[in-house]
This record gives sequence, C-alpha cells and structure tokens, in this order.
Amino acid sequence: DAETASAYALEALPDAVSSSSGAFSSLYDCLFVDGNCETFVNAGSVEANNDGVRTGTNLGLGLPLETPPSYYTSIYYSESGQAFVKASGRYYGSMIEGEEDPDGEVVKNYGDDASDAVLVRPSLLEMSIFGLLNNYLGQGAVTASEDGTSPTLASCSSVNDCASVSYCSATSLSATCASGQCVCGSRSHYHLALDEALSATANDIVGMFSVDENEQHSAMYTEPYWSSSVGCRLYNDAGKDPGIWTASVGFLFSLGCALFVRRLKAEMVKEKVY
Repeated sequence: DAETASAYALEALPDAVSSSSGAFSSLYDCLFVDGNCETFVNAGSVEANNDGVRTGTNLGLGLPLETPPSYYTSIYYSESGQAFVKASGRYYGSMIEGEEDPDGEVVKNYGDDASDAVLVRPSLLEMSIFGLLNNYLGQGAVTASEDGTSPTLASCSSVNDCASVSYCSATSLSATCASGQCVCGSRSHYHLALDEALSATANDIVGMFSVDENEQHSAMYTEPYWSSSVGCRLYNDAGKDPGIWTASVGFLFSLGCALFVRRLKAEMVKEKVY
C-alpha cells in the first residue's frame, strides 16, 4: 500500500530531499522548466550506456521532454518505449521462429546471431527517473568505511566502470552505475504500459499490434494522456434560438445582396456599360 511504500522510501533514502536542497531545485527545473536539463540528460545517458553493455546495442537517448516540458506520451513504438526483438539483423515487435514475415523471409531462431537481443528505448523522462531512483536508493546500501564514515562514491559512465567497487561487498547487491556514480544494486524496473488486449504482431515490424479476441475484461485504452493543445473545446447549449436568428439574418443578408446585384445590373444596362 502507499503508506508502506512511502515509509520504505523514506528509510531507504540516505537524506530526505527538502525544498531548499539542490536536488529538489534541479528536479523542479527539469520537470517544469527545461525538460532537456543536464540532470536528465546525464542520468539518461548513463542508462543508455548500461543498456548498451547489457545488450551489445546502444540505442542512445529516448524521446526528449523538450523545453518547456511536454508530457504528451507520443505513439507507442520503438522510439518511445516499446520493447522489440533484434534477431539476425532484423527487428520485430515479437517473433515466432520458423514462420514467414511480411517480406516472405523465414524468421530465424533467436540466438543464431551473437547480436540477438531484446531491446527497449524508453523516453528521456523514463530513463532519467529510472537512473535517479537507482542512484538515490542505491546509496542507502553503501557499506560504511571502518571508521564509520560513508565512502566517496566512484564516478562512472557505465556499469563496466563499477566492477572494482568494494563498498557494496557487504551486501548481496552488485554495483551499478546511476547518474554518473557507482551505487549498490539496481532497484528500478520498467513496466509495460500497454493494454492486456493488445500485443505486438508476431514477425511484423515494430509498431504493429494485434487484438486478443479472448480478452474479455480489457478497456483497451490508448493515448492515456493528451497535451493541453490536443483535444476538443466545450460550449454551453444555448438552445435553438441563436440558430434561428443566425439563419434569419443570413437569409435577409443574402436577399439584400441579390436585390443589390439586380439593381446594379439594371443601372449598368441603362448606362450601356453592361
């Protein structure tokens, strides 16, 4: 429940962030002023490097948050968080080995190529939050030095730089790189934000989805959040009178124009200019 989760977070964080702290000011700036701030870019770049080490493919930073920040979720595909499969140099939303893809090519077995991997490229906001949570929560598991002081955290650009870190040895957690420093354990997780009735179409390009006809309890939601510039404008129902008046005025104006044109034509004929 929320109360238990909050208590755990407050205990796990080494220092609760106050409104006057630099971390709070930095996050405020990133979330409400400059979505491409240094804090987010640094945290996101480290996570991109970590994924590159894990999968062998560095996809780089995801969709930026822009300036000022825009929280429009975009279309769900490989550039905005959809996981996909890389198999023998081809990319699929999902795959069934041995069957044909839309190009008529037989889908090869996953693992036939050394570069085969399941990849995901979250947005910059998602990557940054992932890294920041790892950073804050991972600091709480750092083992104190023999004199009781907290050790200086080693700097890093990817998880490979944390292989020789010793201050995580007292825990079962391996060191990871988060926001540019080595901390203990990766605590963050991505969760699929896709309706249960939708699934990536097998052996097709990324961004194609199929509906599971057996799913009976799904609301099949899409586009869960719209920006303030997208949507519809609501008006009060004023009844039928404004429409009647508008139609009447329009009719009278049209009649007046027709009479004016007829009179003008008659005058022009009289003056022999028509």
